[in-house]
Amino acid sequence: MRKLLIINFVCLLLTLSCKDVNKFSAGSYPYAEVFEINSSKERVIKRIDSLKQLDTILQVPAFKWAGNEVLLNDKIQKNGYFVFYIFIKEKNQIIQSYIEEQDSNRTNVGLISVQNGLSLGNWKQVNKDLSEQESKQLKEIFKERVVSKIK
Repeated sequence: MRKLLIINFVCLLLTLSCKDVNKFSAGSYPYAEVFEINSSKERVIKRIDSLKQLDTILQVPAFKWAGNEVLLNDKIQKNGYFVFYIFIKEKNQIIQSYIEEQDSNRTNVGLISVQNGLSLGNWKQVNKDLSEQESKQLKEIFKERVVSKIK
């Protein structure tokens, strides 16, 4: 009995001390950097749409991939998340993000991943695939260009 207790305790310590403990968390995007907005989901979506209309450089341009023209459209997914894309022209990067309602007056905006260049298939997750410095820079850009303007 004591041996089993010690083994369970060691396993728990290893799990909690693991750098990638986030992979055990629930949710569709466990590595996303989440920002809380004190507003409804619908209002946050409207603000994102307005922001992209006012600052059209944030809109991801259509591009050719595998011989076809591709346009990344913002949309509500089956899991209820509203997924949207932002283009950072000077870095030639596409940022993938989501909006998730917490309750009627609180909404999470999550920074999921980044794609270098106008192509598909090489998304890098923030807080996982990027270095700490790259993740930090991406978070700062996202906060400045998006989060601060929709609060």
